Amino acid sequence: MDKIFTIIKSIISPEQNWSAFAMKIIGLVVVAVISFVGFKQYTNLTVEEDNQNIPIVEVFENQPEKKNEVDDLLNKLLRSDRDINSVWLYDWVDARNVVPLMMLPRNSEDLLPTGYWMEGDEYVIGHFVLNSCTSLDRDVINYACAIISTEDAWGVLVVTYVDGSEPDLKNTKVTALKISEILYLQNN
Repeated sequence: MDKIFTIIKSIISPEQNWSAFAMKIIGLVVVAVISFVGFKQYTNLTVEEDNQNIPIVEVFENQPEKKNEVDDLLNKLLRSDRDINSVWLYDWVDARNVVPLMMLPRNSEDLLPTGYWMEGDEYVIGHFVLNSCTSLDRDVINYACAIISTEDAWGVLVVTYVDGSEPDLKNTKVTALKISEILYLQNN
């Protein structure tokens, strides 16, 4: 404790001349002000939520107009090709679970009826994480693309086709990218 008093006493004690003392005091004040401003900036530091790392269902709850835009896109996709049998939008809430959010038509067959990825879907999940489209290993002709934010895949768009038809890969991919843009990149 005595050493602290000695240091403080040596800082505020006069020097041989007034200019050296003034420079020492000015330097001390500058260091104190910089420390105070730095501490205030540190305590006021907040991280802004960026709407990038939340499931699709939460985006729909917080901004219902986005749900309407996505529903319109899915309807347009369904009407764009007569060979499309159904369109499904799944929310990929965690690594294992998928939840159907929207399906057109409403009575269509669910390709993920258990709410989980099925055995053998590991290959497909890798494609989704890397933002590429692929088909699920099912008896139905289908094509699936991930719904992505800037950092992660948060959903899957699955389009099934009538037997014997050729999937429209480009239209499905563009629709998935547009849904991703609406959900995670537009600031409404």
